[in-house]
Amino acid sequence: MSFIDIHGHYAWNIDDGMPSYEDARKALELARENRISAIVATPHVTPGVHTKDDIHDFIQRIDDLRMLATEYNIDILDGCELFLNHDYQKALDQNLFIPIENTQYVLVEFDVRKEIGNEQEIEERLYDVQFKGYTPIIAHVERYFKNGLDIERVNGFIESGCIIQVNTSSFLGYHGKQAKKIAFQLLDEGLIHVIATDTHRATGSRKPCLNKIFYLLEKNIIIMLFIL
Repeated sequence: MSFIDIHGHYAWNIDDGMPSYEDARKALELARENRISAIVATPHVTPGVHTKDDIHDFIQRIDDLRMLATEYNIDILDGCELFLNHDYQKALDQNLFIPIENTQYVLVEFDVRKEIGNEQEIEERLYDVQFKGYTPIIAHVERYFKNGLDIERVNGFIESGCIIQVNTSSFLGYHGKQAKKIAFQLLDEGLIHVIATDTHRATGSRKPCLNKIFYLLEKNIIIMLFIL
């Protein structure tokens, strides 16, 4: 059995992910050891900051990563992590983002440094992504609820057609006790569609670790598969 990791910052020297080619190589080696057979490369895209030229450079670096990953028999898929900030509409209108491998799916995120915004602010942005014909995959949902999980809110995301992604590092407590607690709450409630690594480094708390998480959560994941 192998895994597909839909969230990883393996493409080097373009965001806060891998700082170098050699770091990317080490991370890919570790990913292979974790039985990861395909990775969606998801460099951060910030509307109002990144331009069309930046998107072109990101795609070129993902191509470089794809070449490197052939040494480890890992497939690399195009993608990005689109920050739905106040300038998000500009990115949508000008196609300044990278859908996952030219599909209708796009990984999106909000500001993890603060409590998730109100419904008008957040749900409206998700709706606008959908109005453009894309399905939002909401990255690391567990990190947005600083004051405790709002299950009804997450259910609302799902009912509107969004996909919920949780980080492996949250289950291991690397984003704090609150994020860990919420990750397990979401798991217990059957509100997770995808678990991904959000890999940023080849070592430390943000390295690829899907294999370890699978065995930690194996019983829950099997139940999830039947529910979904």
